[in-house]
Amino acid sequence: MQRGLFMKTCRCVSNRFLTSVVVSILISGCAKQPPFPRTRDEIIQESLSLPALYLTEKTRQRVVAPESEGVLIVDKKSGEIAWRALVCTAPDCPGKGPKGEPHICSENDLSYFVKTDGSLGYDPKRMPLDPTKIGMCQKCNSVRNPATETEQKRQQYTQWVQNYVLPESIIRKKQLEEELKRRVQYERQHRILRPDSQQKMVIPQP
Repeated sequence: MQRGLFMKTCRCVSNRFLTSVVVSILISGCAKQPPFPRTRDEIIQESLSLPALYLTEKTRQRVVAPESEGVLIVDKKSGEIAWRALVCTAPDCPGKGPKGEPHICSENDLSYFVKTDGSLGYDPKRMPLDPTKIGMCQKCNSVRNPATETEQKRQQYTQWVQNYVLPESIIRKKQLEEELKRRVQYERQHRILRPDSQQKMVIPQP
């Protein structure tokens, strides 16, 4: 009687032990599995919404907002228009810092204004349009002579002005580019049809 009870107890303990081992293995295996990759649209959407720097029009305060907000926004704190920050890389830019740091500027088109209800307004009469200075660095404009400079030189001044990208956004953008590569590889391995494939297999190009 005691021997039977002992054997029954051993089997019960053994079954419980095996069950716990199996559960532990399953949990461990799940924990090591890589997360299911996000879709291309999700990755691209985050890439387009990374933090960007804006400068208020009058007080030149720095405002950080999603890049998807566009070229200009209304800063709720100051009530001013804030323009997307630009950086001038012209080698002879008079706005360079004491250690050669590139000048950070913004467009500042006075044709735009803030309405009484807080929304954006536009009146081209508020600021005469000068095509020779659109998209240029204001510091460079102060020393340029559009009447005598060549078309090639003017194009250079345009190319030297680019969107300023926050350091943290540069890092995150590189991470998203790597994630997008892994997503493309995942689609190749699993032969996933994209919504725009129209029932045809889309093979992403390397």
